[in-house]
Amino acid sequence: MKKILCLTVILPLFWLLAGCATAVKPSAVKLCAQNSCDTIKEESPRQELLVKLYNLIKKNLNKSFPLYEVEPGKVIEAKERQSYLDKGFSFYVQGGPMPGTGTAKSITFNDILYVDRENMEIKLKISYVGTWNLMPLLVLPAEAILSIKSATEVSLESDHLSSWMVVGTGMWHFKWFFDYIDFDRMILAGSCATRYVGPLSLGGGKGYVQISLGDALPDLPEMTAAAQGAPPEKKPDSPAVASPPLLVFKTAVEDGSKDGIFDGGEQVTMRVDVENRGTGPAGNVEVQLTGDENLLRFFGNRRSIGDIQPGEKRMAEFKAVLPMEIEAGAKEIHVRVREGRGYSPEEMNVLKVAVRSGTVRESVEVISAVPKLVFNTQLRDQNGNSILDGGEEISLRIEVENKGEAKAEKVEVLLTGHPVLTRAFGNSRAIGDIQVGEKKAALFKATLPAQIPSEPANLRIEIREGRGFAPPERKVLQVAMRAVEVREVVEVLSDIDVDDIPPRIKGYQKQEDFALIVGIGKYREKMIPEIKYAVRDAEVVAKYFEHLAGISPGNIKILTDDKATKSDIESHLEDWLQKRATKNSTVFVYYAGHGAPDHLGKEAYIVPFEGHPDFPSKLYPLTRMYEALGRLPAKEVVVMLDSCFSGAKGRSVTSEGARPLVMSPGAPALAVGRITVMAGSTGSQISSDYDKMRHGLFTYYLLRGMRGEADRDKKGTVELGGLFDYVKANVAERAVVEFNREQTPVLLPADPKSDKLRIPVTKTH
Repeated sequence: MKKILCLTVILPLFWLLAGCATAVKPSAVKLCAQNSCDTIKEESPRQELLVKLYNLIKKNLNKSFPLYEVEPGKVIEAKERQSYLDKGFSFYVQGGPMPGTGTAKSITFNDILYVDRENMEIKLKISYVGTWNLMPLLVLPAEAILSIKSATEVSLESDHLSSWMVVGTGMWHFKWFFDYIDFDRMILAGSCATRYVGPLSLGGGKGYVQISLGDALPDLPEMTAAAQGAPPEKKPDSPAVASPPLLVFKTAVEDGSKDGIFDGGEQVTMRVDVENRGTGPAGNVEVQLTGDENLLRFFGNRRSIGDIQPGEKRMAEFKAVLPMEIEAGAKEIHVRVREGRGYSPEEMNVLKVAVRSGTVRESVEVISAVPKLVFNTQLRDQNGNSILDGGEEISLRIEVENKGEAKAEKVEVLLTGHPVLTRAFGNSRAIGDIQVGEKKAALFKATLPAQIPSEPANLRIEIREGRGFAPPERKVLQVAMRAVEVREVVEVLSDIDVDDIPPRIKGYQKQEDFALIVGIGKYREKMIPEIKYAVRDAEVVAKYFEHLAGISPGNIKILTDDKATKSDIESHLEDWLQKRATKNSTVFVYYAGHGAPDHLGKEAYIVPFEGHPDFPSKLYPLTRMYEALGRLPAKEVVVMLDSCFSGAKGRSVTSEGARPLVMSPGAPALAVGRITVMAGSTGSQISSDYDKMRHGLFTYYLLRGMRGEADRDKKGTVELGGLFDYVKANVAERAVVEFNREQTPVLLPADPKSDKLRIPVTKTH
């Protein structure tokens, strides 16, 4: 009796501890290929490893492979495998309805869903076969992520719904850290851990496990058919290719001036010749371009060239006319060739090119034949008093003339400015091609709503040309509804129109500075309220960093809505910035969106696009963000958060329009002194949307301050301390007037005289 009582107490405790098991991350990963083994180094090309793992798994889809649990570091030789075959990978279970030992017998890679080359991930569909107390264990197929985060972190992670004789239902979480990868013998080995959670039970375990992809089970075990019923329909394996293709390729580039430099306004052609030197056909061949995004958007990213027979050559051509105003600098283009069945060349061609702006200035004589567009505007109101009254019919005529020496293609008129006017007129009109010496007009007609505000308004007119030959200037009509005459003026930096993007400050460039901008307005989970202006905030803030802070467009990353997943945010904070920032860099991080506290109120999380406030594993902790930024070699880091935590009785997300996020003033990373955090409100307040201006209240005054209103000493420079003082005073006042509540921005560490951020200000009147 005492023994039974002892076991009753000890076994549950043991299984509880087993449920907390975690896989051991290795200190090094050994990689074997071509009969030689070596340790993966940090500088090793991880792209090659990703491709090899992809090809290895692809060749072994829909085959069931046994799992061998061995002592750490051991690799089972072929002659030993029979003695390990029935052991599998064991773990422990408490409850459900009885304690027991589970064993994962085999694994199947069912499908490859996608390959993420930027984040170094392969998304798979996998399934396990196992037993519980020697009885069949039904484990449903699930999605898994194979990721290569560093030279020492190659992992496979998945979650599976499982059931033992129906009653023992729960969720298994598997995570492997591989420390031995042998492409010659097709072996993956490393530390594996599993955790189990069910309504009546929990458990887990860990061990060193090996998969030998050279040992496919001939058939699924009989117990699987008993647990699952009829086995699922198996996809037929692709027939073996007795005579495989062998693809080689070369790349040639030709620019219009033939000087080897990509100039704005000239035509550039990239030709990729692909030859099949193998003995079998190559199927679904595709040429892919990666590298500098600002350059590749003019060429496109891929061309399909179909099947290539042995001895045959095919060509893919990428052609573009570069815009006149193109970002100058040294760029890289990576050329790869992909074959549909995986017979792709492992190497890639790297093109290093110089890009030079072709912007036309009055002092430069332009010889090449290019279009030159000029335009004029005419706004008419129904009663002819030059005042836009509610209910009045109005019209806007824009006449565009081509005074250049070549045809202008796909000309378009764009309108931005006051929402009353843009909603009435619409945002654009296409007027097509304009020949040399020809004039064409775009006509906008509208009837204003009966109820419109009595206030001044701006209407900005911009012309676009299909190849980038647009007029460099925009025109702004300053109108007043019921008050001021209509007059055409030079573009004005209005003290309230923050969407009127300031011009770039000439000669002011910060090539080593970086900005990560995140704005999430719509979430995958429909229960999370939409934030109307979060994406708009992010896009305008990015333009301000480019034009006023002098940050190169290539050094600015914008993540919005479904492009701001947890992995996207994590990889850009922890990888993208880490690889690029230098000791001379100032790094800016801006976030507009929801956040969530944990139920104890001790942690704060950013809510990514797919996040759910009830599941912390789907959220990104603020402390983790601060720690990642603290590891940067950067000179200074400035974080701007248009979010807050409202204290809504434990709810993670508050009412519509609120941006909940708790601050962490005690985070160790903030004590270093290189990181400054400016937040839209204190932890107990709501950070509001400002519907009148279609921005977050905090972001609206942040933008006004950056464009010059926060210049405290009137010396033409905005610094961080002055910016915070301006934002704090205006946000606090406007929150009371507009919303009858308090909102007080916060600076951490509290240093209102900080001068970490300095922005030259161009004042135009």
